[in-house]
Amino acid sequence: MACFLVTTAAAIGVGAAKHIVRHNEKKKPELEVEEKFINSKKLGYLELTLWGGAILLAGEHAFHEEITYKFPWLTAATEGPDAVSEMLTEMGTIGVGMLAILVVAWFAGIFIARLAKKHKKKLAEAEK
Repeated sequence: MACFLVTTAAAIGVGAAKHIVRHNEKKKPELEVEEKFINSKKLGYLELTLWGGAILLAGEHAFHEEITYKFPWLTAATEGPDAVSEMLTEMGTIGVGMLAILVVAWFAGIFIARLAKKHKKKLAEAEK
C-alpha cells in the first residue's frame, strides 16, 4: 500500500549524503583526477537504484489503485485504523525488504566493479 515510501525516503537521504560527500571531495586537492568524486559517484548509483525501485513500486501500487490523485493519496489512509495499521506493517516488512534487496544489489555491483578494476590492473602489469 505504501511500501514505495520507504525506498523514496532512502533515496532522498542518499541524495543528501551524496551532495555532502561531493562537497567534501571538492575540498581535497590532493586527490588525483581519477580518484576524485568516486564516492559521490557510487552514492549516485545507489540513489538512482533507489529512485528506480520507488518508481516501479509506485507504478505497481497505482496499477492496483492503491494510490489516488486525490488527498490523502493512499487509499488505506481513508479506510480506517485497521487499514492504516496494515499499511504500516507492509511498509515495515515489504518496504524494508525491498530496500535491503536494492542496497545488496548495489553493493554487489560495486564489489564486482572493484574486482574487475583490480583484474584489469593485474593484466596490464603482466603485459609489461
